[in-house]
Order: sequence, then structure tokens, then C-alpha cells
Amino acid sequence: METEELYIKLKGFFPKQLDLMRHLHINACWEYSITEHSTEDANIKLNFYLFKKDENLLEMTKSKPEIKPDLILYFTEKAILNMIEGVSSAEEYYERYHKIMDHPQSGIEVDSKINKPRLKLWQIGYKQWQKDFNF
Repeated sequence: METEELYIKLKGFFPKQLDLMRHLHINACWEYSITEHSTEDANIKLNFYLFKKDENLLEMTKSKPEIKPDLILYFTEKAILNMIEGVSSAEEYYERYHKIMDHPQSGIEVDSKINKPRLKLWQIGYKQWQKDFNF
């Protein structure tokens, strides 16, 4: 899939999924790096940011926001597309995320890293978020 087509498809999904960031404070921010074949690839196909603008709005952008991301998430293109296909709730999205993490397959990889100290993350709502989504 072409990069712009992939971005448009993801933009049609992520900003509509308010529950993905439930419990998190305004300005919670995630950086996504999408690669073609492996999360180990040096070539990033698409890089975007998802952040909680207010209680009723998630915003997705290619431009680096002034907010430091809390998490950096790495997906292969195939993994991100498989995760969002037909998803109707945050619970289902995170269930698929856990399944990919627990049972990786060729071309379907997910990885992540924390970009802030855990105590700071807990202060901005991640403790309750972790309980809800089993992280």
C-alpha cells in the first residue's frame, strides 16, 4: 500500500477510537513508526503521532507535536492493518495487540518502548489504563 493511502486509512481509524486513551490526561501522546516487513527495519515507511487533544478528541498528525511522546510504538504495515480491520472497541484492539505480542508471525510484528519514567506515566493516567487493558 502506498504511504499516503496507508496514512489515510489509519487516520480514518485512530482519531475515532477515543477509548484507546481513556483514563489518560490531555496531551497524552503516542508515536507510531510503521515499517514494511520488520520492526527491525531501519527504513520507516510512515511515522505519525496520536495525542489526546481534549476529552472528546484524539488528533493524528505526521508533524511532530511539541508534546514528548509517552510511548513509541513499532508496527509492521501488515500488523497495523490486521489490528484495525473490523475493530469495534478499544478492548478488541488491545486484545489483538496482546495476541500479536504473544504470538508473533512473519510480517506481523509489534514492539514498543516507554519514553517517560513510569511514575510520570502513572501520574497522567497510565496506571488505570494499564489495569483496564492488561499492560
